[in-house]
Amino acid sequence: MSSLDSLSGYIERMKRPDSLVCGVAAMMADKFDWSCLWTRVIWALAVVMNPGLGLLIYFVLALVLPKWQKSGY
Repeated sequence: MSSLDSLSGYIERMKRPDSLVCGVAAMMADKFDWSCLWTRVIWALAVVMNPGLGLLIYFVLALVLPKWQKSGY
C-alpha cells in the first residue's frame, strides 16, 4: 500500500459523519450544515494549538450538543 492510498483512505474517513472520539465535529457539521472534513480539521488545529482549552471545550460540547435542537426557521 502506498502512502497516497493511506492518505486518501484517511481523508475519506474524515469526511464520513461517523463519530471519532465523541463525534463533536460531526454533530457540529450536521447542526450547522458545515463540511465534516473541514470541521474536524479546524478542531484538530484548535486542540494542537491550545490542548487544554481545546479539549475542555470539546468535551463540554460533547455533553451539550446532543441536547441542543437544530433551530427550524
